[in-house]
Amino acid sequence: MCWTWRSSVSRPETTVRHGLLLALAVALCYANALGGVFQFDDYKVIVDNPSVHSWDAWHSNDGQGIFGIRPLLKLSYLVNWISGWGVVGFHAVNLAIHLVNTWLVYRLALCFGADLPDPAKAPRVALGTALLFAVHPANTEAVTYVCGRSVSLMAFFYLAAVWVYAESRDQKHPFKLHVLVPALFALALSVKETAVTLVLALLVWELVLGTDWRRIWQRQWSSWLLLLAGALYFLLNANYLAHMQRSLELNTLSGNIATQALAFSYLLHQWAWPLWLDIDPDLPLLTSVASAAVPLAGLAITLWLAYLTRRQRPWISFALLWAVAHLVPLYMVLPRLDVANDRQLYLAAWPLGLALVSELTLLLPRRSYRWPLGGLLLLLVFLTVARNQDYTSEIALWEATVKLSPDKARVHNNLGYAYRLAGRNDDARREYTTALRLDPEHIKAQYNLERLDLP
Repeated sequence: MCWTWRSSVSRPETTVRHGLLLALAVALCYANALGGVFQFDDYKVIVDNPSVHSWDAWHSNDGQGIFGIRPLLKLSYLVNWISGWGVVGFHAVNLAIHLVNTWLVYRLALCFGADLPDPAKAPRVALGTALLFAVHPANTEAVTYVCGRSVSLMAFFYLAAVWVYAESRDQKHPFKLHVLVPALFALALSVKETAVTLVLALLVWELVLGTDWRRIWQRQWSSWLLLLAGALYFLLNANYLAHMQRSLELNTLSGNIATQALAFSYLLHQWAWPLWLDIDPDLPLLTSVASAAVPLAGLAITLWLAYLTRRQRPWISFALLWAVAHLVPLYMVLPRLDVANDRQLYLAAWPLGLALVSELTLLLPRRSYRWPLGGLLLLLVFLTVARNQDYTSEIALWEATVKLSPDKARVHNNLGYAYRLAGRNDDARREYTTALRLDPEHIKAQYNLERLDLP
């Protein structure tokens, strides 16, 4: 059975109406996020970081000026900081970024639909895809958590690059393909290094649509050239090189493969069943392939399904390959100390929504498909609003995390520190003690416990 779209064109009034619906969805989900506070790494990265408190300090950027680590991300923090709007201003910018990204997802879904045989249903599928992205609670870590901006801002330039590429690939616009797309790629890299996966994203887009390798190279050579230049820059930058060396020491290659298969399985589950979102999941760092037989089998099945569906259901193939490209290869080479975080789904999971909505559109009549999709969207809105409440205080966030990661020492230490700041010393002592019971070598918990009763 092949996918076919009925012929029609997305009219301007339809696009405007869809844009208003997307803005309303974001507002409904994240209005209560504006009351959130700085959390966890927000203090190290923003509040207690002088390099984002003044123009001179930002320009020095560890002595490297604009060539330091993540200069564009730090610039965004600086503008927020000097605006004087406080934490509300940071949240407002995060919400604006998410709204624009939601619009880019809508445009990308339209582009993908336009490349399929008959593009009539593309506007409806695009709207459903963007609504799922707008309201999915897994995205709260990239939107409500202030430091999550590293992901959402990078995603803005990243998605913009893919959109420009998708709009230009068949129109012979060399300026857009070989100047504008690489420029957006460079901006994404200046926010977060994980944007290196952009070349894989463009490759997946073309392979799913059946483009031959010669044409792919003609369209993408400039982006691959920029990737090479970026890799050389990272390798020659002392700060980046030190970070990569520390990463390489975390695990062996076989351990990395096993760990990323586990992370991939965990994150797909978080997207499909987002009832227990966890800012600090207790996932083990695996050391051998044998210890991850089930997750590796799941990854293999994912790739097999992507191959099987490439012709008759290309949206499924696209969703699976896009998710694999964003969640697996990079971290097999440079492993993370934290095995997985929900914010990784922000960029990786939107095609899963495209696949889901496409299937509903294909299998159900137009009026019927609105009911299951509408019910799902309402449930996700409720879950997102509820998750935002966890960010209203450090105590609320870490109490929620302890329930899901009760055996992780760092979580108990962070909750203890939140209690200490609130003057609840007995509760803080209990959490520090629990952290040390779980990990006797936890230096921060030991330090915090020793200083608990000091003035």
